[in-house]
Amino acid sequence: MNRGPLLDNVATPPSLVEVAFQAIKAGIMSHRLEPGAIYSEQALARELGFSKTPVHEALVDLAAKGFVEILPRRGLRVMVLTEKRIRDLFEFRRPLELAVICRVTEELTDQAVEHLKGVLDRVAGTLNPVDFQKYDRRFHRYLASLTENHYLISALDNIWDLCDWVGARILAYDGGFDLAVQEHVDIYEHLNRRDAQGASEALVRHLKSTEARFLTELSASAAGPGAGARED
Repeated sequence: MNRGPLLDNVATPPSLVEVAFQAIKAGIMSHRLEPGAIYSEQALARELGFSKTPVHEALVDLAAKGFVEILPRRGLRVMVLTEKRIRDLFEFRRPLELAVICRVTEELTDQAVEHLKGVLDRVAGTLNPVDFQKYDRRFHRYLASLTENHYLISALDNIWDLCDWVGARILAYDGGFDLAVQEHVDIYEHLNRRDAQGASEALVRHLKSTEARFLTELSASAAGPGAGARED
């Protein structure tokens, strides 16, 4: 009788570099590490309880993704998201995600559509900004993975990292969750019909709406507390 595997699969634990990367990224996204401020690698390593080597490697990766600027012999500066950077980001993002839609829509299998529906159900089922971002990214990344184009997927991964930076905050606006969910439903419904044109148009509406909300949040942040995001 086949008893199956004796042991469950065990996920490979993250490296210290990955742990440091995620911890520093979380500090930046939450503004505990303040935009424009300068920090030393040594201070961050002490905070994490790590040696400087994994922290340095994590900072190199964060610099490559646009989160920090490494300053020789001084440490690092947390980058500041400006209106131009956000506009440039979406100008770069739109054609990449449109390429994904055009590439995969007509070839979507029933299994792929069912997987997207499962992710969408999770998107719609949460009011937690962090969870929402996780499932939102999973929705877009799964579509990108279907292209099997490493260069396209890698470029989008970098963009999504930066979009995460302010993404949770725009959901704090009244109706932010409902609007974002409906935009994903619109994309999904066209994908389910294998309607590449309709899916492309729904995607563009979603990205333009998201960009506008990012810029509104940026303007509100510059104006000071209480200028935009809802206070609970």
